[in-house]
Amino acid sequence: MLEPGDVCAATDVCAGLLNAEVPAPSDMAVLCIRRTVDDLGPAGLWELARGTALTRDDLACGAAAVLAEGDPGAGDPLAELAAHTLAQEAAERSPCHWGRDHTEAVRTALYRSLAELADALLEVSESTPTLMEWTVNDGGGRYTATAVGGGVTYDALVEPARNAHSSAVPVWHHPSLSAVPTAWQWRIISGPAGRASQSCAPFPSAFAARHAAECAITALTAGRCGL
Repeated sequence: MLEPGDVCAATDVCAGLLNAEVPAPSDMAVLCIRRTVDDLGPAGLWELARGTALTRDDLACGAAAVLAEGDPGAGDPLAELAAHTLAQEAAERSPCHWGRDHTEAVRTALYRSLAELADALLEVSESTPTLMEWTVNDGGGRYTATAVGGGVTYDALVEPARNAHSSAVPVWHHPSLSAVPTAWQWRIISGPAGRASQSCAPFPSAFAARHAAECAITALTAGRCGL
């Protein structure tokens, strides 16, 4: 049975970046991802990257892997600069003007981002959080909810993330999305002794942030973690 992280691990094994045994179903998942991506030319890759909100971080990692031929030179300033330049060129050029390295950088980035998506779906499918009653505030700009567990009341807040890192912004915006996508965060604004906790990474939607908050508060009330 697959667990969250297995598909990314199998992706690293396939790329020669990890020497480990992985479950057979994760190998099959990676094979399906690679076949799907490998069947696409530059225009198809661009459409898939745009549709899946491939980020600048994703593209930079793909560029680094291509330039290093599966053995990234971590810490080498020249290698990092070359990868940044390649990623920037791929982002600024239309697909019909990509060279081989640009195409392979996007292709490699998609291998990883789709594997991460598969693992995220696995994690969500295994999560059984206690659903919370969310109240919408500020015309949909903020969500609040309250949960009680172990004699403790937790007030949760979901709101747009401030100063979201530009590397987490999609490289190519889909026309159905706003020009500046909103990243979301969740916070526990009250709890034991007034302590607060804030998520470290932004979420692509308010729904994703609410789900993460519900998972965290479910774990807190069950005693599986603490603030």
